[in-house]
Amino acid sequence: MYGIVFYSILIALFKQNLIQAFEKKSQQTITTNFTAGDHYKQLKLIYIVRKLQNVKNFQEKQQTTCSRIRTKHQLELQVDNTTRFKQIARNVVFYQDCKAMYDAGYVESGVYPIWIYKLYKFTHVYCDMDVQAVSNNTGWISIQKRVNGEINFDRGWQNYVDGFGNVRGEYWIGLKHIYALTNQNTTIDWIGSYVTPPRMRIDFVDQDGVSAYAEYKLFKVSGAEQKYRLIAAHLDQATAIPRYVSSPISRNWFSTYDNNHAFSNCHETFHGGWWFSGCGESNLNGPYPQTGDKNSPSNIYWYDWYTVNENNTAFKSVSMKFQY
Repeated sequence: MYGIVFYSILIALFKQNLIQAFEKKSQQTITTNFTAGDHYKQLKLIYIVRKLQNVKNFQEKQQTTCSRIRTKHQLELQVDNTTRFKQIARNVVFYQDCKAMYDAGYVESGVYPIWIYKLYKFTHVYCDMDVQAVSNNTGWISIQKRVNGEINFDRGWQNYVDGFGNVRGEYWIGLKHIYALTNQNTTIDWIGSYVTPPRMRIDFVDQDGVSAYAEYKLFKVSGAEQKYRLIAAHLDQATAIPRYVSSPISRNWFSTYDNNHAFSNCHETFHGGWWFSGCGESNLNGPYPQTGDKNSPSNIYWYDWYTVNENNTAFKSVSMKFQY
């Protein structure tokens, strides 16, 4: 019973999300930042969802030890509680990605909370609402950002799993979040359920001010038991990769200095954690370069950058982003 209620509320929330997005768009109301009230509603949703799950678990435990026969009064109380939760939940909207937030009127790039259903929690991410993608859509979840070298990326396995850094500056969102986000876009129909992995985009700017991008149709990472192996990276369009050249990102296991799954000790040359293969293609988590450095395996590295800038100048900023 409560299981049905739980999923009914989630469905109602999704419908409410769409309705509010439509109303905001039709009224041309633009909100650029999350208010304290918005954040309070997000926290209230967490309480409601967890409360319903606790009630469900208690009910299942009770059914194993007690009779299933309920009095009329018990049934009335159950209906009243369900109605009350629905009334509270009806006023709460949560977003699973930055594009949905952009469509709802949150058009300024910044830090926002998104709901990661696989981890059953809100996570604050940097939403890039400015970049125009190949698909002409905007609203991207930044999963990695390098801008000034203030954060040390030469870290161990657990740091790369959990995530680290400053979401308003340099950060790595964490492998467990990347795995969950690549499984976030789940569709359920009469056939069953299936996942459509997100698009992934990388934006580069070097110290000469030269910029380029690489955008992938699908990007998907396996779970912890498979060492967060990159299992899908289908290149769509790119100015950061020469034509007829394979992508510098390969389908490999993730490696760090204390948990190596590459064919050689790539971390000794590259430092930082990455989907290393033969240690010569890419590492966007490498050491932040010094002014005047060249693009090389000793810093943030992207193979063939000299074809974009013949000076092969080291990077000033790099960011990885998801969009559904």
